[in-house]
Amino acid sequence: MQNTPALSFALEDNLTHGLVGPNGVGKTTLLRMIAGQLKSEGLKVFGERPFDNQKIMDRIILMGIDNPLFDGWNVDKLFRIGKARWKTWNQERAEELASQFALPKKNYSGLSRGQKSAMGFIFAVASGCELMLLDEPYLGLDVDKRQRFLEVLREEQGKRTIVVSTHHLDEIEGYLDTVLLLGEAPLSGPIESLVDCIVAVTGPAEQVDRALGRLQLPVLARHSSVHAERVLIDARPNFAECVFDQAAEFGLRAQEVTLEEAVLALGGAQ
Repeated sequence: MQNTPALSFALEDNLTHGLVGPNGVGKTTLLRMIAGQLKSEGLKVFGERPFDNQKIMDRIILMGIDNPLFDGWNVDKLFRIGKARWKTWNQERAEELASQFALPKKNYSGLSRGQKSAMGFIFAVASGCELMLLDEPYLGLDVDKRQRFLEVLREEQGKRTIVVSTHHLDEIEGYLDTVLLLGEAPLSGPIESLVDCIVAVTGPAEQVDRALGRLQLPVLARHSSVHAERVLIDARPNFAECVFDQAAEFGLRAQEVTLEEAVLALGGAQ
């Protein structure tokens, strides 16, 4: 899947991709384009334009809090609809997950926000679709249910292509293979390449400034305290080793950052 007018990206098959960026930047819109629900210019999915393309849409499912199911139908009826909609539907899997997530037999409209999130995720998994698009899939889930969500996500990895739009990078970082960051300067790539391009340097302000003067690299964020200064340095494309060397020379501590820190520093603040 690649080439929207303002963004160039490709999603490798059978990997799990994180979709992140500020609120209102267009994450849900992009997912709907990929799912064939909205028109797009240049976007291709499975080698074809997805909009209103039944052959392609049969291989994709998009679920999330903004993609609700039918209010007046209960879990059993929704599962029957899923079975009729997708030839790949796995009824046994659907019932197993419904039990694990303790979904009540009430109508969809009567479910809590967390239960609706669980229902959407179960529906996506049971559909068996090759491309599973999850838009903020675990909003409202309690701690135990979030953990089960992550376990099921792990079980599905490698079986299909998964795209997860999320604000919870701290929880899901270890489950992602790549990340697509939307914003003023969109970028995409493997998790390692994104994290490795940002280096945190900490130490006395005077020494930090001297190191920055030597490096001449962009500073993405700066945090001051009484005893130390911490800066996040943009070491793209391949200056991370140089940053570590200079930090050592000036007696500073250099370290890798988390994915969430990298995304926030690169403009993905929520």
